[in-house]
Amino acid sequence: MQSTCHGVLVAAGRSVRFGADKLALRLDDGDTVLFHAARCLLEGGIAGLVIVGAPGSEHGLERLGPELLAVVPGGKERVDSVLCGLAALPVDADLVAVHDAARPFCHPQLVRRLCAAAAETGAAVPLLPSVDSLIQLDGSGQPSTGLTRADVRRVQTPQVARREWLLQALGSHGAGATDESSALLAAGFPVMGVEGEEANIKITRPTDLPSRPRRTVVGQGFDVHRYDASRPLYLGGCELQGELGLAGHSDADVLLHALVDALLGAVGAGDIGEHFPPSEARWADADSTIFLAHAMGLVAEAGGRVEHVDLCLIGEQPRLRPYKALIVGRLSQLLELPAQSINLKATTTEGLGFTGRREGLAVQALATVTLPPLRERAGD
Repeated sequence: MQSTCHGVLVAAGRSVRFGADKLALRLDDGDTVLFHAARCLLEGGIAGLVIVGAPGSEHGLERLGPELLAVVPGGKERVDSVLCGLAALPVDADLVAVHDAARPFCHPQLVRRLCAAAAETGAAVPLLPSVDSLIQLDGSGQPSTGLTRADVRRVQTPQVARREWLLQALGSHGAGATDESSALLAAGFPVMGVEGEEANIKITRPTDLPSRPRRTVVGQGFDVHRYDASRPLYLGGCELQGELGLAGHSDADVLLHALVDALLGAVGAGDIGEHFPPSEARWADADSTIFLAHAMGLVAEAGGRVEHVDLCLIGEQPRLRPYKALIVGRLSQLLELPAQSINLKATTTEGLGFTGRREGLAVQALATVTLPPLRERAGD
């Protein structure tokens, strides 16, 4: 009787080197890195899957179906997370495929080949030759001995092994192990090498993402606030001392509010009022840089990159010139953009309208964002 194989998808990392939640990035078809990694296991014949981590609703994991058995919290180290996943599997689970959630491009056929090899030998791991020369370092981190490329291999996931072997190996030799095969070998278990896939890359840094043609979109935002002499004036994340303030539920930073709406518009994420309703007391006097950070996070999750912003203050006061460099510098920090990619200007309405009557201040914002290609429609 052919052995069935269950899966443990390790998704409990912190994405420190990537700088954002890489598992929430959307690939060309609109699904996230995490969703792709899970789906490749299931399409490879995995009978049931446990995800270790804290994925959000944005990943659409409910679409994986009943084969998604559980989502459980991870541990402090990788070995702890894998053990959490093993504990959540059915008691009769025999073979287990442990896969990195940051490897979304694994082909289902590789999963099938690994499961077949592990059913025969007890454990199997995908291997690739090294195209670079390799050197062993000494204790001080300096080159010591050259290694023969023919004798070394790069190791990928998924790695498939008997559950009991994994429990024993990780329990006795898991400390410090960066993958399951290292612990299995250290514990004396045989591991079969299976040819891996060059496309099965692990996304660690933004440069690891495959180069893809991108599209350019523009979002627009517009906001208005009344003047309020009892409040300080915040513009672009800066407090402008001695200037007439603005009324609003939050800190009334009209410039950031317009910019947030422009960024949300670029990725089709609604408007600022949907994300931060003025009816909610928790946003009273809130720092609007919080709103901007949220919008930037949504851009990143969509695989987007802010390229340029164009901002225009419309009103009789304050005069922009004394504060322009200060505000542009602050926006450069908040948007992680060079100053030359931030255009800030001001105009009056020649005494016309509410701005001309000095009743309030308005801002118009445009944000240019590059995004991955649109998902192809069925039948295209």
